[in-house]
Amino acid sequence: MSARNRQRRLPISCEPCRLRKIRCSRPRGPPPCETCIRRSLASECSYAGGHQTASPARPLLPPSPLSEQGVTDSHSLNEDLAERVAKLESLLRAQNGSANNPSNVHYTLAPPVKKGSLAISTSGHVRFIPLQESDRNRDSLHSPQQAAACSIDLSSGPFPFGKRDVEISQFLNLLPVRSHCRQLVDVYLESFASLFHLLHEPTFREQYAKFEQAPQSTSLSWLALLFAILGTAVTALDSSSQLLRDLSWSSTAAEMVAELSERYRTTALKCLESDNYLWQQNVTTLQALIVLIYGINHSHGQTWTLLGMAYHIALSIGCHVDPAEFDLDVVKSEERRRCWASVMMLYMLQNTSLGHLGPDPRQASEGVRLPADLNDSDLIADEHTLPIASGGATQMSYLLLKFRLYEIASDIRSLVLNETQPSTTLIRRMDEMILHEQSSWDERYMEHSTLAPLPVCHEAHINILHGYAHQLTLLLHHKSMRISSSNTSQHRHSTLRCVESAKELLRIHRTFSTSTTLSPFNWYLRGICSFHAFHASVTLIAILTSNTWNEQCTDILTWVQECVTRFETMVDMSSICEKAAPIMRRLVSTVETWSIGLSDHSLTSQLLSESGESASEPLVSPDPHHPSAWPNDNNNLPGDVDQIPQFYVENIFSRLDPNLWMTPSPSSWNQWDSFLNSIPLSTCAV
Repeated sequence: MSARNRQRRLPISCEPCRLRKIRCSRPRGPPPCETCIRRSLASECSYAGGHQTASPARPLLPPSPLSEQGVTDSHSLNEDLAERVAKLESLLRAQNGSANNPSNVHYTLAPPVKKGSLAISTSGHVRFIPLQESDRNRDSLHSPQQAAACSIDLSSGPFPFGKRDVEISQFLNLLPVRSHCRQLVDVYLESFASLFHLLHEPTFREQYAKFEQAPQSTSLSWLALLFAILGTAVTALDSSSQLLRDLSWSSTAAEMVAELSERYRTTALKCLESDNYLWQQNVTTLQALIVLIYGINHSHGQTWTLLGMAYHIALSIGCHVDPAEFDLDVVKSEERRRCWASVMMLYMLQNTSLGHLGPDPRQASEGVRLPADLNDSDLIADEHTLPIASGGATQMSYLLLKFRLYEIASDIRSLVLNETQPSTTLIRRMDEMILHEQSSWDERYMEHSTLAPLPVCHEAHINILHGYAHQLTLLLHHKSMRISSSNTSQHRHSTLRCVESAKELLRIHRTFSTSTTLSPFNWYLRGICSFHAFHASVTLIAILTSNTWNEQCTDILTWVQECVTRFETMVDMSSICEKAAPIMRRLVSTVETWSIGLSDHSLTSQLLSESGESASEPLVSPDPHHPSAWPNDNNNLPGDVDQIPQFYVENIFSRLDPNLWMTPSPSSWNQWDSFLNSIPLSTCAV
């Protein structure tokens, strides 16, 4: 068949759903689809090739004008078209009638088809009851799915588990004294909650006040949430914190943090176990698990199993269905949307680190909207209509913007990093997406800076967002540098972008290290921020000693030296700095030794002339995943001492495999140990 006669394959989803990358509820059906109706986009719903009523499996021949069947089909086709037009007109009239209240159109338009209902037990546990198609026209009280809700209040759980009679006092005795407990809650709300805004703070503070008045009457799920908050908050305390010494008898600050965080997190899980969370849950159960996972992630622990459990609990209580269907007030609705968005974000982060290990959990979403970009004070209990967002930065802005960054990171991993030879056009397009996101942040966060100083939390937000964007830039362009020759424009462009982003990462690290106003976020400085700075330093050293960069050597080396000094001051409280500081000190000392005597000539030109290499020859990096590519002892060094610089250049560049810099995984540190053992002490400055 000729190309002219071959028909173009049309997308099965409507255009709005396809552009937003969400599931279309009626693929290739007559518009509007149910998803667009729920999102108030019925007037925009259309399909590619929308003049056709369907997308047949094979081309249909036009009916013969003498065929009775053709006349009948044409008549029914016109009737169907007229019916669709009438339906669209009615939807448009309904939307125009409510145009005077745009917030109602955007937020409170009820979905036309119910997905299910929530069954709430006397103990406060919740279960989502899916509504089957056969039950939609049946009395819901006699639905077999509704009858299943009675199992929530059974006196014992499913075999082999049974309900545990637990005295809540045994958990209350494990709490710190009231003043210390209150301080830790404030630390969490000031630091962690600012970046991971899961809880509605006014509601939580009200619950905490009631807990202090009557601790014996609190629920086990809420107590689990409190212990999860305490276990996360202690990781934000500094070595100089008196609170840390009041809570623990361990000898060092790092041991105190490890002991306290383990104690409180273990108690949180025991509270959930006593609440029989494996078969009865509520939103607070899910919040406790999410806080646990987030805190453990920032302590570089393993959370894959907990994350899977949180995801299925979210399904069991109906967080995958937009809460507008359940007639909840705005506070309860936003709590559910925040829970679902948080679980999806944690999954995206996990998949970015490990790759997609299973089905995409986002496919389970039944049209759940992202949380509203509003401050907590804008959400009023018992109200059912959300106010219109102002457009400026809010308490939720960071989480929503980070969500978008994780989507870009997922695309970079799947479309660029996992490809052997990704196109340079795709790399540039991804780069432009990152730059576009960065420009939008500056506009949003600086909107009110002329009227008042930027709040501390927003200052932290904008720096952390830019830090992650520069980390993605390094990952993206490391791949480009590894697949392109050094004399190409793409290689030069990627080198320039890497230098710019690496310097910005070191600047952000210095800002968090020296700013007293950002001290509540020192836990971020000791963790991910230092990992990004380590990545930036290795990148600059690799570029400094390679044939791809021959200017500003002294300036670049100074940036890295200052970062090494900061790392060495944080080794007592940061496991990342403890591992990275000796690596960076060894690399910097080696470069300093090699650079002795260089004045008018660049370090790169001198090294290449000593090793007899041509500047036009691209580096051939060994496979970082293959053990044989790594030298184990000094006997593997090149015979000619003049070739030592180029030998290490190649090995440093092999450390820039983007897959090794997604997260601070143990395997990457082990390979660094192998590399450092290969550097003779004679090449290091004393």
